[in-house]
Amino acid sequence: MHDAAAIPFHLLRPWWLLGLVPVVAIFALLLWRQNVRAQWGAVIAPHLLDHLIVQPGRGRSVNPLYLVATGLMLGIVGMSGPTWRRELPPFVEDKAPLMIVLAVGASMSGTDVAPSRLERAKQKIGDLLAARAGARTGLIAYAGTAHLVMPLTDDRAVIEPFLTALAPGLMPADGNNVAAAIALATASLATEPVAGTILLVADDLGSADPAALRKAAGRNNLVMLAVSPQTSATSLGADTVEVSIDGSDIVRLERRIESRFQAAESDAFGTRWQDEGFWLLPPMALLSLLWFRRGMTVAWAIALVLALQAGQARAEDTSRFANLWLTPDQQGRLAFDRGDYKSAATLFADPMWRGIAAYRAYDFIAAAEAFSRVDTIEGKFALGNAQAQNHAFEKAIGLYDEVLKAEPGNVAARTNRAIVQAALDAREAKRRKQEQSDAPPPDLKPDEMKVDPKQKGGKTIKVSPQDITTAGAAEAWMRQVQTTPADFLKLKFAIQAAAPSAGAKQ
Repeated sequence: MHDAAAIPFHLLRPWWLLGLVPVVAIFALLLWRQNVRAQWGAVIAPHLLDHLIVQPGRGRSVNPLYLVATGLMLGIVGMSGPTWRRELPPFVEDKAPLMIVLAVGASMSGTDVAPSRLERAKQKIGDLLAARAGARTGLIAYAGTAHLVMPLTDDRAVIEPFLTALAPGLMPADGNNVAAAIALATASLATEPVAGTILLVADDLGSADPAALRKAAGRNNLVMLAVSPQTSATSLGADTVEVSIDGSDIVRLERRIESRFQAAESDAFGTRWQDEGFWLLPPMALLSLLWFRRGMTVAWAIALVLALQAGQARAEDTSRFANLWLTPDQQGRLAFDRGDYKSAATLFADPMWRGIAAYRAYDFIAAAEAFSRVDTIEGKFALGNAQAQNHAFEKAIGLYDEVLKAEPGNVAARTNRAIVQAALDAREAKRRKQEQSDAPPPDLKPDEMKVDPKQKGGKTIKVSPQDITTAGAAEAWMRQVQTTPADFLKLKFAIQAAAPSAGAKQ
């Protein structure tokens, strides 16, 4: 017996084909009853019957019986679930993680691309951020050294001011250290559950070897957006997209990023067969248009269609008309696909799908209630995510521990557990600090006060490179210090370049 997973075309629910047996039987019976000779042959002599038969008119060339039988057969085949391609699981994120590596060397000041290579590159990056709204994106700038401008974030408004501020004058040293930039991007994507994409936005690769760059990218996809009209022969070849005056380059980049990400997620999470039975609905609808003609409405056909659908239809939270033709999960999937997650959460009968829709509608309480009914590893992981969003950090950590106990290599659960543990520790620290600040100060006078004559000018505080490379460092600096993004980046890059191993700084 062949494995269904290895067969391109097969049926998900082949037992539905048994429904063709009564349809064929009824069709044959009715067709026999329409034969006048078969009905009267045993009653009237054959030599007389030929003279008594009146030939029907030729005004209607199609027998209604054939149309009804064809419609029923199409419906039964559609219910059997024909499929020939796979799709990703529903809870997998639909946007690929992207790390943008931007060249900010002196060569990017060239004006052969208006207004300049760097400005055009920043404009294209802004267009890509807008097209990938909600996707996780990071930014790295490089010249003689490489620096992490912004770690992966789904808020493009955080990236845009620092992207606008980038200029060759901010870099500690001029050059074209592409290898260091790719290595830094690879390190930034190392904690992702699946492979991402590194987008190199530059005018040239310099002396870098494309094969070495691909090797440095590791599991990640490496794509180049060439902003120079005279791209060097050492570009990435087929993985290079040339900048265009319209948005065609952005469309091509998006297609490459998404296709590579879907392939990576398919390897990491697996895929399932996609039900393609809905393609048979248009021909069934066309056949139903003929029912208004005289002689085309067949009561038993309508009754049979309703009987087939009544077994799957439910009358909960949906209109009566929709229930005649679609199951709750089918109605929920339609709402889900058009982005109406709130309605989808009330339509789905499957608890996993109901929880996914509620999660995307930011109703994390309803999502947690739905996921609690799914007794699988995926259900526990999703419930942990919902509990974390509800700030029930202890419950979330317990659920992640259960997932890791069953699957010790689950990177997503390990990563989320670390994030939730950090949030719990921060909340507890804040609570303890609040309790200490609320306590009344002791009503005691100091015994004595002494001044250390050796202390001159207060304490000296040293700032390490790590102090300004964390995810919240940029926001903290901008909130506490009156400075511009350009000044912040220039100081940040200078401190990183002065630290040991300045070739690729975080």
